[in-house]
Amino acid sequence: MRAWAQGGLVAALAGAALGLLGPFGTYGDLSVAERYAYWIGLTLLMWAQTAALFAALRRAPSFLGWPLWAQAGSAALLGAVPTTFEVAYVEGLLRVGGVLTPRSLAETYGSVAVIAVGLFLPLTMIQQRRPRAPAVEAASFTWALPTELGTGVVALAAEDHYLRVHTDRGDSLIHHRFSDAVREMGDAGVQVHRSWWVAKDAVVRVERDGDRHVLMLRGGVRAPVSRTYGQAARKAGLIP
Repeated sequence: MRAWAQGGLVAALAGAALGLLGPFGTYGDLSVAERYAYWIGLTLLMWAQTAALFAALRRAPSFLGWPLWAQAGSAALLGAVPTTFEVAYVEGLLRVGGVLTPRSLAETYGSVAVIAVGLFLPLTMIQQRRPRAPAVEAASFTWALPTELGTGVVALAAEDHYLRVHTDRGDSLIHHRFSDAVREMGDAGVQVHRSWWVAKDAVVRVERDGDRHVLMLRGGVRAPVSRTYGQAARKAGLIP
């Protein structure tokens, strides 16, 4: 929610700046009120649509495997598509609008895409790369996590060729190798199962499930401890 509020504020400020400058002939063709309403309204709409597309695309593990700049840039280019038709509609209301043609739509899309990428790409890079805890900072996979999950990684779980990252606020499935993620997390935790790693400070209590231990972590996550990795868990002080 905080990221959305910040993004909306930046989009409104960018729209206000465009309203002041009046590019693409809007300075002379529109009144001051119309110009500011035009640019602030369309910039906010463009940002909201792009942010929604970005959030939807990040639900796909294959998309999360892309670099962050490619994710944000692709979302901006896609978000510019509906905004192109919205601009054409507003143009017809405020200025003398001609017949829509493939060429005019392509030209409008080009202008909208430049603004969309120029706004959404740097904003996303800044928001996604906030300072993180030292133990998590060096882990490259954390940049693929949705911002609403925060940075408190409590556990990692391997799922086929993907990685399930559990934090204090939920979990997300990303395209990353489990062994690489464990190595990147360093001494912040310990591997307790062939497909599970847990943070040392995330264990709330230890339970028994038959002849094996189960670690209860913050956020309600249950991590099994296998016999193979039981000694490592004991050495780390996670189980008695």
